[in-house]
Amino acid sequence: MSKRRNPMDEALTEVMDAWMELMEITGSMPKGSTLKRYVNNPVRDNIGDWEDTNGEITITVEVPGIDKGDIELTVDKHRVSVSAVSEEGKREYSFVKDFKPELNPEEVKAELNNGILDIKIQKAEEAKGKKIDIQ
Repeated sequence: MSKRRNPMDEALTEVMDAWMELMEITGSMPKGSTLKRYVNNPVRDNIGDWEDTNGEITITVEVPGIDKGDIELTVDKHRVSVSAVSEEGKREYSFVKDFKPELNPEEVKAELNNGILDIKIQKAEEAKGKKIDIQ
């Protein structure tokens, strides 16, 4: 006895294929990924929030299930990048943010507590003009 196919299965498959193509086009999913891999091990992007205060940028990134040794934090003059992959590779997180004010990569503090990564980055001191006496 053969099992009858549900017409909704075919329709759902077409919708999911179109969704996967859209995700690849928009860069929301790595090219060539399969739905099974993406559903079972999605890379979670933009998992953080940030605030620009007087002299520093404060960033909070959610990385549940990640140990601090599995986090790569990079800060340069105008960009902060956080990449995290759990030891067993089941969880992946990504946060990238460009900032207008110049950051000081030498003045960064980061702390992981209960799956929350708190980052404080001092802004670079703005170049201040110097008054020149005219002779």
